[in-house]
Amino acid sequence: MKKIAIIGFGFCGRLAFYHLAKKPNQKIIIFAKDGIKSLGTAFSPFSPHYVLNVPANKMSAFSDDPKNFCEFLKEQHPQVLQKIGESGFSPRQIYGEYIDKLTAEAFANAKKNAVEIEIINEEVIEIIDEFLIKTKSETCFEANEILLATSFTQSNLPIILEAKNVIKKLWDRNSEAFHKNNFTDEKICLIGSGLTAVDVIVGLKNKNFNGKVFVTSRRGNFPKKHFASAQENPNFITLEDAENGIVALCLKIRKFLRQNSQFDLRHVIDSIRPITTALWQNFDERNKKKFLRLAPYWNIFRHRAPIQSVEIIESWIFEGKIEIKKGGVKKLQEEGDKILVKCRDEEFFCDYLVNCLGFEFNAKKYPLLEQMIATNLLKKDLMLASSNHPKIHLLGGLNIGRDFECTSVPDLRVGVENALKHQ
Repeated sequence: MKKIAIIGFGFCGRLAFYHLAKKPNQKIIIFAKDGIKSLGTAFSPFSPHYVLNVPANKMSAFSDDPKNFCEFLKEQHPQVLQKIGESGFSPRQIYGEYIDKLTAEAFANAKKNAVEIEIINEEVIEIIDEFLIKTKSETCFEANEILLATSFTQSNLPIILEAKNVIKKLWDRNSEAFHKNNFTDEKICLIGSGLTAVDVIVGLKNKNFNGKVFVTSRRGNFPKKHFASAQENPNFITLEDAENGIVALCLKIRKFLRQNSQFDLRHVIDSIRPITTALWQNFDERNKKKFLRLAPYWNIFRHRAPIQSVEIIESWIFEGKIEIKKGGVKKLQEEGDKILVKCRDEEFFCDYLVNCLGFEFNAKKYPLLEQMIATNLLKKDLMLASSNHPKIHLLGGLNIGRDFECTSVPDLRVGVENALKHQ
């Protein structure tokens, strides 16, 4: 009997299990260090106040059934679907329910198809060739094939500070009290201004927060908003542009936008969405490195927030409830029950400090990946790592060095489906 190991049981691990559970005569070993009931950071059910950053009609778990999530909303939460519409943004908590429903269906299918399942609630620390999987308790398990679906970890704060009012990892279980707290007039400092910061601000707004939010960021830019409706996008970039290099491509885009003021970079990014991965793969390493230096600016236009979320931020900035501090954090210090924050030449105090930095894209931050690179099961790439073995398949965001676009649900589901085509 074939033994398939799924290491990690977040969105990609569960989706892989859903597909595999339909096929008989195999054993699936699930390694879920936080237990199979823990979905992971992206869809944590801490609070109904947080919403997704991708419209509901793009959040189906299946590329061949794009209405699947909307159908779930129609059946289980019709009032929510009526309120937001198919192009609206569902609460994260509800999306977690959707994935839990699919997981339950997967277990039912596995039982029906006599698929043997073993669940290991431990962290995998080592994989030995052909394949012996060792957990933290030194227990070993054998497998014929491995689906690696471990989650990213959030970047650490620039300065280590051990205080109860420092939220080091926003979606960690240890931060649950922060999410459930009914804030009033506190001062809260967010380190980072990406989508995580947007989530926190929207959550505070929905809890009638009336305090002040400081946002520290090197450039002080929030994500751009989604379009209100479908747009007609330009079509002037092809795969051949990769051959000319990133500088030539940027100049081409800039020239186009100067001559066509009705468009902005969001339109351009949407127009190349079907070929973004291919463009990335056609750049040589030198041009990939050049592009990564532009990535912070790209991300502002690429990873967008709901219109309502951006309007909240714009309103709070106008009212003075959000104050943006450009530049990196120079100092963090506990002062009684307050946190002293220094940015450039300015200091201020806050009641809470929240880490809103993005994910780590460095294999050294992931001990299992580093071990697998050392034993030649994986090979290091420009951003993370890639498989160096035909029976090891990386799922989801782990493929960022290969695919670049692989962190949102529309990309994740296709990545899982492609990895399982050989099954």
